[in-house]
Amino acid sequence: MYQQVKQLLENGETLAIVTIISTLGSTPREVGAKMVVTASGEILGTIGGGCGEAEVVREAVEVIRTRNPVIAKVELMDDIESNSPAVCGGVLNVFIDPWWKDPETVCGQIAEELLSIQHDGAAAVIATVVQTDSCPGVTSGAKCFIRDGEIRAGNIHNQELLQSILHEAEPRLKIEECRQVALTLPGTGTKLQVFFEVITAIRKVIIVGAGHLAIPLAKFARIMGFHVTVLDDRVLYANRERFPDAEQVLVGNMAETLRNIEITSQTYIVLITRGHQFDEPCLREVIHSPAKYIGMIGSRRRIKACFIRFRDEEGIPEELLKKVYAPIGLDIKAESPEEIALSIIAEMVKVRRGGTAQSLSGH
Repeated sequence: MYQQVKQLLENGETLAIVTIISTLGSTPREVGAKMVVTASGEILGTIGGGCGEAEVVREAVEVIRTRNPVIAKVELMDDIESNSPAVCGGVLNVFIDPWWKDPETVCGQIAEELLSIQHDGAAAVIATVVQTDSCPGVTSGAKCFIRDGEIRAGNIHNQELLQSILHEAEPRLKIEECRQVALTLPGTGTKLQVFFEVITAIRKVIIVGAGHLAIPLAKFARIMGFHVTVLDDRVLYANRERFPDAEQVLVGNMAETLRNIEITSQTYIVLITRGHQFDEPCLREVIHSPAKYIGMIGSRRRIKACFIRFRDEEGIPEELLKKVYAPIGLDIKAESPEEIALSIIAEMVKVRRGGTAQSLSGH
């Protein structure tokens, strides 16, 4: 989408970027979902479909004409009798923001930055003022782009507001939460509503072990948007024919190869090798890493014995051992490789989203 937005802006078009900034009740899309509307009414992306979206498109075309941003309410309850599968009965509040290439709007600069983080797989935050209470020099639609704790582009010049935005952006990015936030500027009492759109870094999953279970797991992970790496020491198993959906298929000593892979806070590690003599050296390599998720397959008895050795013989702290999801997966009574893979990917989603489903590990 970012490449298309940049190209349309380069062609001199004015667009409307429609973003869900808050919801009430059951809705087809979550806060932060967006779509792009052109002057002719064509759309990229969706905020849920149905009659409500069609009304938003009409409003967006008007916003493109006037170049004045608006907040629109979409009441899906009105569509209860329709046959659209998107009808959920809730309410969406959307911000319809006109974008055109102009130094004052900085939309062109932000489009460039969005392409850059897409290429780098990095994380960022776009903070957009959606309502303002007479803040000097700040209008609805003013925005800034934040990466690595710095403002890379923007047209907000009020320093107090910028400091408040930077302070709020960090926790939003940490928990990967898009949210509309009420900010009150110190000393003035001026109130603003700012929407923080979090663009998360590329989530990577490293599947260690290329047996039968790894095949459906790699497919599920790709569907869920993960960058997939499969690792095994057997070329007969770790190859492109078995894993066409993986970005990387690596062959080599598994523990040693893991040692040389960059692991970040957006990395999910799944240890499903063919035996504990391979799982444990791999776990030893990653247990001190900042990985978002580490899961290891195995029976409760074997895992307990492994953790006792790690704690008593190697001095690995109990708090690190407690972060490992082992036995791996959610408790759905899975038996087949496909069912077990489903339970693992569901547990990864649970960790990402902060869900409460019961894991086999007791987490």
